[in-house]
Formats: sequence, C-alpha cells, structure tokens
Amino acid sequence: MRTARERACYDPAAYDCTVRRQMQTFDEAPVDTLFWYRPERMKQHFELHRDQAVIATLEFDPLPSFAWEYTARHPASAETADGKWRLTVVRRGFLGMRADVHVEGTNSGVLEASYLLRRGTLTISEMPDHQWFGGIAKLSFDVFKDLQGFPVLRLEHGNYFERVNAHVSVESGATPPRVVALLASVGLYMRLLMNKVYE
Repeated sequence: MRTARERACYDPAAYDCTVRRQMQTFDEAPVDTLFWYRPERMKQHFELHRDQAVIATLEFDPLPSFAWEYTARHPASAETADGKWRLTVVRRGFLGMRADVHVEGTNSGVLEASYLLRRGTLTISEMPDHQWFGGIAKLSFDVFKDLQGFPVLRLEHGNYFERVNAHVSVESGATPPRVVALLASVGLYMRLLMNKVYE
C-alpha cells in the first residue's frame, strides 16, 4: 500500500509536491524487476514475469499473408489480472517514421510518438500522462517518465538464448500494478515496432 506521500506525488491533480520523492537515478536499485518472456519462438505471445509468476501477457493477432508496413496496424491484446487492452499502431508522416499507438480497453488513450518513435507522450484515461523516451540502438534502453521527468519504468534488452525479450525495471514504488502492466505492455509493443526485440 502506498504512503500518503507517494499518493500525493502520483496524483496528477496534486499541486503541492514539496513532498515529492527525490529523483531516482538509474544507478539506484529498482523497486521491482520483471522480464518479458516468449515461451515459443514461432508465436507472437509474450509473458511478463516476476520470477516464475506470470503477471501480464501480450499477444499479437496472426499476421496477414501480405501487408505493407506503412499501413499494417499490428493489432495485439494485452491482459493482466484487472485490465485488458487492444493495441494498434497508425503510421504517419514521411515513410511512416512517426506513429500513434492506440490503446483501447479497461482504460483508453494514445501514445503519440515522434520521428523514429524515439519520443512521445502516453495519454490514458484514469492515469497520469507519461513521457516515452526510446533509444535508437538495438541494445539501448527505453524509459517511461512522469511529466516531472522522474523515471517510472525502464525496459532493457533481453537474451535470445533464454527467450527473454526485455528486462523491465519499475523505478517508482508509487506506480499501481495495473499501470505497471500497461506501461510494460506498451513499452514492449514500441520496442517491437522499433525492431529492438529478439525474435
């Protein structure tokens, strides 16, 4: 259960954040560590694990026989104990270098991503907005931050031989579990769009 201080800092309507948590650097120990695992290489089904427990899943619809990447929606379903969402992407701009990731379900919204999907803002109902910062290199990390610039959730490269597609570090203890699952799902989805996930 979150403390009164954590609730005040997480509440997007809170105006007095003198009690806001100190900025956490990536050198500090994360609050929680998870990982995305792919049980079968031939299936686009991913499981978010905490140790041996599965706490969320992300599964893509079967691929069509032919699709132009610019118009492909890449529909996927994310699910956790208390939430379900459908994720799709709409490319825009020159050669589809920018994109909007639409989220529909338990709570809905969109991640509007800029050139090469490196920056964006995730706006979802019933939760604070988050900023997306994606790295270009395949082995680079990606992170969601709150609007004050504090890291909330970070995704790093996995291990092909262990079928681990990404390691997930929860950097903010004030983040509700459902929000963690949604951010982790959208984060993996973005990494797949950026071709940063081991197939």
